[in-house]
Amino acid sequence: MSAEYNEVNSISEFIDAIRLRVDVFIKEQGFEPGWEPDEDDKVSRHFIAIEAGVVIATARVREPEKQEFKIERMAVKQQHRGKGVGKGLVEFILMALAKFKPKKVWLQSQVKSQPFYEKCGFQAQSKPYDLYGCPHIDMSYISLK
Repeated sequence: MSAEYNEVNSISEFIDAIRLRVDVFIKEQGFEPGWEPDEDDKVSRHFIAIEAGVVIATARVREPEKQEFKIERMAVKQQHRGKGVGKGLVEFILMALAKFKPKKVWLQSQVKSQPFYEKCGFQAQSKPYDLYGCPHIDMSYISLK
């Protein structure tokens, strides 16, 4: 079975995406409870991967400046990691953003996820730094046309 990629278009899909983020960031990775969800969810576009009617991956995108898009809060259910679901979601997001002719697409990756984002076409733009008590690195998509 393969995943289907969509932009969130219902409250139930949004709730499932938030639940997945809580499961990954708060429960699994041990980040401080209370920052999922946050106020930026109100001004973000949300994307999901669905398999057999279940949300198995999610990410959101904000536009902090005109034609600059930031991918945030990417989460994939543990049992679906390493199977191409996350890469497929990133590719779907990049295709959705292409119509806006972005000047920049970037993200703040956990350092341990840097190799994954490099496979998706992103390149490190900073040295590692602490964010939420976890090493992160800024990365930009390098294949903008």
